[in-house]
Amino acid sequence: MRKGYHPGDMRLDQRLAEALAPFGYNAFGVIARARFDAAAPPPFRCDVLHAPARSVLVVGTAGPWHWRAFLEWIAADPLARLARERHPLDAFTADVFARHVDAPGARIFFPTADATLDFAKMAELAGLGRPSELGLVLVDPRFGAWLGLRAALFTPEELPDGAVATRACDDCAAPCRAPADALARRLACNVRPELAYDELQRIYHYDRPRGRALLCARFGVRDQLLDFPEPRDV
Repeated sequence: MRKGYHPGDMRLDQRLAEALAPFGYNAFGVIARARFDAAAPPPFRCDVLHAPARSVLVVGTAGPWHWRAFLEWIAADPLARLARERHPLDAFTADVFARHVDAPGARIFFPTADATLDFAKMAELAGLGRPSELGLVLVDPRFGAWLGLRAALFTPEELPDGAVATRACDDCAAPCRAPADALARRLACNVRPELAYDELQRIYHYDRPRGRALLCARFGVRDQLLDFPEPRDV
């Protein structure tokens, strides 16, 4: 522990950035309650979702590091964590948050479990990205087109408010508009291309059955959920 340092000296966003860095969580943005409520429909304002909240902290992952940590997590028990798990990537985030997130008084939402919340809009308000030429994919000068949204914490802690970021697609030649499939268009984005997902990670997100099959083959297990649906996340 650093001299003179105490965890209580750090804000929630700072504590989480430190605790979650080893698992690839590297994008954090804040929405003050007033700004969140001004943008949210009445059924999704803080007084309904979590009345004590004073800030909303949006957590994301940019680049391939979250995926690589996910593979290490699967390796510890591939049968339970992959072959028998319908949403292994979500289970990974839930496990990491359960073990490493200390957020007294907060309510935590996850995109798959809380699909009625507009995580893309929250990320935009938190300054993590802007709508792009790629449809559902946000693009940001720091993260390029390779940002995944993992959680939102409605916390009673008052954190420094974020701001909507500059739109990276403005004044761009937009190579992503060329006729191609969704993944090829995403790969064509010229904002931070070095953060592109690993090949297996891209397959998993854009072709879930093939991605699961390749993961199961990698870890030497038989998929126990061959009838799973095919959700796509980013």
